Parts: sequence; C-alpha cells; structure tokens
Amino acid sequence: MSPRPGTPLDRDLSDLVLETRRLVLRRPTRADAESLAALADDAGIAEHLSTLPHPYTLDDALVFIDNTEIGPHRLNLGIYRRGDDGAFLGTIGLMPRDGERFVLGYWLGRPHWGDGLATEAAQGLVDFAFETLGAEAVAATARVTNGASRRVLEKCGFQYAGQGMGPSLYHRGLVPIDRFRLERSIWTSLKNWSRSAVA
Repeated sequence: MSPRPGTPLDRDLSDLVLETRRLVLRRPTRADAESLAALADDAGIAEHLSTLPHPYTLDDALVFIDNTEIGPHRLNLGIYRRGDDGAFLGTIGLMPRDGERFVLGYWLGRPHWGDGLATEAAQGLVDFAFETLGAEAVAATARVTNGASRRVLEKCGFQYAGQGMGPSLYHRGLVPIDRFRLERSIWTSLKNWSRSAVA
C-alpha cells in the first residue's frame, strides 16, 4: 500500500516516543539488552514469530538493538511500562512485507501476558500508522496455533483475510498462518464509534 498523499516520507522519526495509558513505545537502547535477552529467550515466544532466534542470547539482543530502524518505512520499537520502573516488556513494529506497506508485528515477555498490554501497544502503533504515516491499511499475521495473537488483532479491529504459509526461524521452514487486515475505513469507523459511545 502507498502512504496517503502528503505523508512526509523523509520525516525524522529517530526520537519517536508514543505513549498509551500504561505504556511507552520507543527505540530500545543497549541498557535494555539484558531484559530483552531474558524475555526473548523463550521457546513459547520464538515458535510464534517468523525471525526470532532460539536460544536468544545477549549478543542477539545487542545486534537487534544496534540495527533497530526507526523511520516512515520501518519502525522497530521497544514496549515499556509507564511509570517509575519503565520496565522493558517486549517489542512492536511496522514493516513492509509480502506486498503490504505496513505489517504489524509484536511480542511481549511471558510475565506480561494476559493484561491487555499487547492490545494496548498494537492499538497505539496502529493509530500512529493511520494518523501520522497515512496508512490506507495495516496487515498482520498470526500462526494458526496462536489464539492469543488472533484475539489481540480482533480486539484492534483487524478482519480475517485468509490463510497462507509464513517463514519460521524456530521451525526452520514454513508454517501455517492466518492473515489479517485493517482498512482505514474500518479503523475510522471504530474510532468514531468509540468517541460517540454513551458513557
């Protein structure tokens, strides 16, 4: 998908910070490497992602952090808890893939599952894609066995768009995936609906 006319593709997003009610989304730093490595070294996470190595070492974390891209074409952000501790919780990103301009990807460390944080982070980045980057649609995929990720996407308004096969570094091959898509028109309707809902 192409960005909407007038979207500043040369905009400097290197200092981008997005805040939601409970979270901060920003560029990860080397200070996060130990937390990143500890959370990402989990087969239960790696088996559901396309490119996360397992085992995941401190060196892997440093390579990821040092090669983090922040720009209108690709965003890789850390997910942090708002407040005094500012704990690192996982990562979230938007990238071009499979002919789509904006594809959402995310993971949270296991201790942070079940509190709606992935949904909150995804909603924050999806809003940024539509409001600031001019996205006409945002796509996402989830392994067919990953019901939790499917629920996150559905709560964000994504609609099922079919099945396919996707790469898995953990499984060293292709695995079945569900495809999802959120069109701008649906996102706009959802945002308008939430604003006009009776309190």
